[in-house]
Formats: sequence, C-alpha cells, structure tokens
Amino acid sequence: MRPVIVKLGGSVITDKRKPFTVKRAVIRRLARELKEVWEPLVIVHGGGSFGHPLALKYRIAEGYRHRKQLIGISHTHLAMERLNRHLIEALQSEGIPAMACQPSACTLTANGRIESMDLRPLRKMLALGLVPVLYGDVVLDAAQGVSILSGDQMVSYLARKLGASRVVLGVDVDGVFTSCPKKDSRARLLRVITPEDVELVQSMEKEARGDVTGGMRAKVQELLELARLGIEAEIVNAARPNVLREALKGKRGLGTMITGGK
Repeated sequence: MRPVIVKLGGSVITDKRKPFTVKRAVIRRLARELKEVWEPLVIVHGGGSFGHPLALKYRIAEGYRHRKQLIGISHTHLAMERLNRHLIEALQSEGIPAMACQPSACTLTANGRIESMDLRPLRKMLALGLVPVLYGDVVLDAAQGVSILSGDQMVSYLARKLGASRVVLGVDVDGVFTSCPKKDSRARLLRVITPEDVELVQSMEKEARGDVTGGMRAKVQELLELARLGIEAEIVNAARPNVLREALKGKRGLGTMITGGK
C-alpha cells in the first residue's frame, strides 16, 4: 500500500521564541487528528526551537571544520531526539503505534543532499503496521563531514522511494504567500504552484530567521520535484484545528497545492 507522508513543521509543534519549548496542547491535538488516518502513515517533523538554534550556533550546515563542533553535533542530535520523544508519546497516547526512525543512523549525504538512505527497516515497520516518525537531523556527509538533513528533503525523498499516495506539509500559516504574511499585510495566498512557476519560487524569501534549512522556499522546491513525478502535495496550516485532519481525509484547496499542472 502507498503511504501518506505528513510533515509537521517545527514552528507548529514548538515555540520558536523559547529554546527547547514544545507546544504540548498542539501536539496532543495533532495526535488526535492523525489518529483518523487509516492508510499507512509516515510522519516527519522539523526542528523548531530544539534543533535550529544549536545547528546555527555550531554552524553545522556549513560542514565539519573543527573539533569544537563535535559537541555541538552531539547536542543538536540529542535535542532532536528529545523533541521526537514528545511527539511519539502524544501519538502513543492516542493508540498510534509510533516508532522513532533515526535518520543519522541510516542516511549518508553528499554536500547536503541525500546520497543513500537504508529504507529496509522503515519498509518493514510499514508492513507490520507501525508508524515511523523521522525528523530533521545531523547526518554524516561524504563531502563535508556532516550536514543538516532537513525534514523537507526527507519528505521528498521518502515520497519518491515509497511511492506516496499523498504528501501533506503542516506549517503555521495558511499556505504559500507572495511574501511573508507575518511581515506583509499585502501578502497574497497562492492556491496552486506548478513547475512552470520557476521565477515565482526563486523570488521567495530564501531563509526564515533562525531556520538553517531554507524556510518556505526550500519546502516548495522540494515539493516541485515531486510534482514533476506526478506526486501532488499540499501545504496547509496545521496550527488551525482540524485543517490537517481534513487534508488527510482528502479535502483539497485548504492551503497551497504543489502540482504538476493547473
């Protein structure tokens, strides 16, 4: 069976204004919404106030440069494991058989892009009915020693390799806008983005403050690669109650569709 792949953004499940702070009520609500998905499910989550500040402090995205980074690599990975545990415990409390799947133990990148990822354990989890829960992580890199593997890149890779039926990204805004809606009141929501909208995507803000993985522009670029292969995705506001649930039930037009054609 083709799985549904869900990405929960770090801005949704953590408070980015306070280091290492989870939004417990939001996580519990999302767990209840995910409980209603009866198809095979793969969950990926971002780093939010857990992974990003540490990765930025130790400049991990730039690769391994000196030994002082080693403790930072260790701290960053541990922070992501701690966030992962919060989510898994909430999922388990709803009866979802969630199980952590550590990206750094099965992935090798080259210049920040996935070169290989052993998906055999993950496939077996799905076959048994378990729900793998992955996360953005520090991984070993063949070219630069280490790199940050974003949840967005992972979603794109897993969707291709597993033949996903649907991809839903939950963020803390209503979709993709022409500019940042938190800063610009004139920002316009884009309902559909296709591979033809190259100039539009390139004009997007490249990086959100404190986000070492590229912000909204990076998300869209990853999903456009799926659109070219015929895998449709949608970016929705998971901070709003029931929006994620409705998207997973198949309702379209709740946010921004990333598709192969209009």
